[in-house]
Amino acid sequence: MTRKPSRLDRAAERIMDLDSPAYGDERERSVFMESNAFGLTIGLYAGLVGAFIAAVFGLFLLPVTLLVLTTMLPSLAALWYAKRRGVNPQKLAENAGARSTMLGIVVFGVGMVVTFAAMGYTVFAGQPLISPPQFDVTPGEGFLGGMAQGAVIGGMIGGAGAIIGGVHGYRKANRVRPAQA
Repeated sequence: MTRKPSRLDRAAERIMDLDSPAYGDERERSVFMESNAFGLTIGLYAGLVGAFIAAVFGLFLLPVTLLVLTTMLPSLAALWYAKRRGVNPQKLAENAGARSTMLGIVVFGVGMVVTFAAMGYTVFAGQPLISPPQFDVTPGEGFLGGMAQGAVIGGMIGGAGAIIGGVHGYRKANRVRPAQA
């Protein structure tokens, strides 16, 4: 990188923390980065499917939000990150061959077209392709209410457990590191 790192560059470096021992050796780091790319790809497809489903039920803001947050934002962030480090992702895609690049373009292109087509139907017909089911769920009442309460409490406990586990792992790693030096 020939230019002076901006605040955004420094923030990206801090977020990535690439010198962390959490990445392991070169092979482990490579597999970890591959697994992150795989997870991102699954997230992209899930966001596309979620946007389509929301559009079929006649929603407008949710599909657009899902498309932006799950496809455009991660893609633009990855392009920016690579470009700032002197890597041209477009050139890499061209080197990958027409088949693998074209498959991704076709899948996301078709997904976006059918999502906006479903939204277009709602706009021009004045009704959704499929009417959403009407659920009357009041938390605390009935089976679904109890499930909703359990899901919310379980999510909070799981999030708190992740935070506690992360802090514990960080402290444990920092206690071991000075002893090794």
